[in-house]
Amino acid sequence: MEIGLGIDARFALSRDDQLALAREAAALGYRSLWTPIGNTREPFDICATWNEASGLETGIAVAPLSSWSMDDLVSVAKETVERCRGRFTLGIGAGHLSAAPIRAMRDAIDALRPRLPGVRIYLGALGPQMLHLAGSRYDGAALNWCTAEQVAWSRGRVVKAARAAGRDPNDVRIHEYVRVCVDRDEDAARIAFAKMVLTYALARPGTDKTKGYRGHFARMGFDEALLSLERRRDSGTPEDELARDFPLELLRRVGYWGHPDGARDAFLSLANGLDIAIVRAVPARSNDVDAVRLTMRACAPTV
Repeated sequence: MEIGLGIDARFALSRDDQLALAREAAALGYRSLWTPIGNTREPFDICATWNEASGLETGIAVAPLSSWSMDDLVSVAKETVERCRGRFTLGIGAGHLSAAPIRAMRDAIDALRPRLPGVRIYLGALGPQMLHLAGSRYDGAALNWCTAEQVAWSRGRVVKAARAAGRDPNDVRIHEYVRVCVDRDEDAARIAFAKMVLTYALARPGTDKTKGYRGHFARMGFDEALLSLERRRDSGTPEDELARDFPLELLRRVGYWGHPDGARDAFLSLANGLDIAIVRAVPARSNDVDAVRLTMRACAPTV
């Protein structure tokens, strides 16, 4: 299993910070560096900065097609591949596309393959249809917020689809961000981590609870707890209170929060079954370079 490090814009980092973190990540044994993306090119530039400093593989996981035109995405991806000397992976996902998202992502890989020759392209996939598409057409499946059991379930669907398409399942890599929030104040880490789960897991009022991340968390056994939290949110309960009351046994199934000493073992347990496991740093009380270092050192592959 390859272990990478994920850093996002929640951390306030200068270019010098990014360079220093990339060099230290390489020294600690991390194999790749990853960042998510919105609708700007800044994350692509960060990937190039990381590669410049460390020589490590870099990647975007995932670029939402609802925020990008195909021409713009191809242009910035081509430039980034060149700047990273080929050591770059592009992850894409449907984002907020609601009309025929499976067809949209099938069309997307058909459009990208000839325009980005040789570039590894992963599909952000949660449900069975996206996982099937990843296995049959993409270079990898980018999972998110999965229990260890859900990783195994997802791999099974990717493998089955790859074989049905006449592909070697070993050629389709299973990638996931595993979120880690470390702080010597364990309560602060728990609240920060729970708030992040809430931003993904709770359905907005009036939306279909069987779709997207809400459906994903329900498949993993979170439905009853989420229904209770949604009712309380809709009646005016503050986010901090919801976060404090999020069941601890559920939080532990999708990431790690707490003291640095327990982070590495918990991460490795959650990463079981992945080809590429990414330590996705989550800020607790601070979001500076030292907060990233605390996480990356706690989960370092070479310790």
